[in-house]
Amino acid sequence: MSIWTLLESAAASVVPGDSAVVRLRVRNTGDTVEEYRLSPLGEAAGWATVEPAALRLYPGTEGTAEITFAPPRTPDVPAGPMPFGIRVEPREHPDAGDVVEGRVTVGAYSELRAELVPRSVRGWRRARGRVAVDNLGNQPLTASFSARDNGDAVEVEALPGAVRVAPGRAGFAELNITPGKLKWVGGTTQHPFSLTVLRADSSAPEELRGMYTQRSLFPRWVLAAGSVLVAGAVALTIAWVQHDPSIKTQAGEKAEIAGQPLPQQNSQAPLASPAPQQSQAPQAPTAPQAPKTDGQPKADAPAPVPGTGTKPKPKGGGDGGGNSGGSPSGPSEERVSIETGQRGGYLGMSRDGMSDSTPVYTMGWVEDQKNLDEYWILRRYGDGTVSLSPSGNPSLVLDRRAENNRGQLWTASGGQDAIRAGRLPANQKWRLKDLGDGWVSLLSATDGNCLTDMYVKQNGGEVQQTLVYGCEDRYLLGQKWKIG
Repeated sequence: MSIWTLLESAAASVVPGDSAVVRLRVRNTGDTVEEYRLSPLGEAAGWATVEPAALRLYPGTEGTAEITFAPPRTPDVPAGPMPFGIRVEPREHPDAGDVVEGRVTVGAYSELRAELVPRSVRGWRRARGRVAVDNLGNQPLTASFSARDNGDAVEVEALPGAVRVAPGRAGFAELNITPGKLKWVGGTTQHPFSLTVLRADSSAPEELRGMYTQRSLFPRWVLAAGSVLVAGAVALTIAWVQHDPSIKTQAGEKAEIAGQPLPQQNSQAPLASPAPQQSQAPQAPTAPQAPKTDGQPKADAPAPVPGTGTKPKPKGGGDGGGNSGGSPSGPSEERVSIETGQRGGYLGMSRDGMSDSTPVYTMGWVEDQKNLDEYWILRRYGDGTVSLSPSGNPSLVLDRRAENNRGQLWTASGGQDAIRAGRLPANQKWRLKDLGDGWVSLLSATDGNCLTDMYVKQNGGEVQQTLVYGCEDRYLLGQKWKIG
């Protein structure tokens, strides 16, 4: 054999974000000049480099190379021991190559990111939200929740009180927000509240702040309208009581006739004969009316439609039926799930917390958690576009947020009529592009960019976000979706 190898240290330790160096010695035991190519093997090969990558040695001479391990500070590099190998391959005699094996131990670190989803909630008697915990570390963590003392204004409860989250994944807890007392009449009142998130291996809690907007059962306009109605009823009652209509009966008219003096029987005067009634004057003959022309309707009557006997359509356009466009039968609808090609997640959101500006995430399938909605209503339109609504609230649609291109839920512009007729704006409609094997791309109807499951670097780690991003091969896994 024409090669001799030795690792000066077969074991090394490194902290993610830092680096560690191991030296490899190679000796040419043959009788010819040889060049040895060096390359890393194993799980650590993605973040290991060998310098120099080749050693050219004369017979009997020895060379040294340095292997540098620099794992990134991401959840993709798990904590714990990890074997590695260095292949030493002679150029002139490749069959005489060797593999030197060692072990590198990756240090553990913990990091989390928590947020309220949504940050602002509304309700009269109770409101619901969610708290999301992203594990940005490389080991599992447990996070517990406790509500700060918010006084008598509002009470906050997290269910469950703690979650365990795997590296690179997200955990969720439901929030029940209850006001201290109900508000019957008036406008809205805002109550700030706080929630503390504590990691099990840390003594420094993270405080999340949210806003609960409490609505009254009866808005102010109802009170004002009720006051006007009561005042009107009182005024009508007073007018009716004070009203004294004069009544004139036939008895009163006869009393006036009875008051005239009657003639005396002993009087020589003849009785007055009653005045002859004037004979009615003959009525003047009226002018003959012009005969109506056959088939000529009256000026104020609409002409019938020939051959049908029906009235014509009213003036002003339209067919009188209230249709304003769109397919009379409406779009086809399917209840589907949407799987991402990256890390096996599904597109979903909180059922109870769904409202305008609610972001969407990808997460593992949780069929048994009733408050998490991972089913969608897919509507297909005749122009080749589709819309997506959460099954828990079909009046919302998947919307492309203009300011940061993030996927979110938003009320359909134009309401249910616009959804049925397909008159949604471009930022609320999508196109499906077939990628083969059941996978598709979701293209925004605005500019054709792809709905993307991305992990964005933030605070030294990665955070999952659903963005509308340019369709590129390097994001292929996050831009392919399976609708099932």
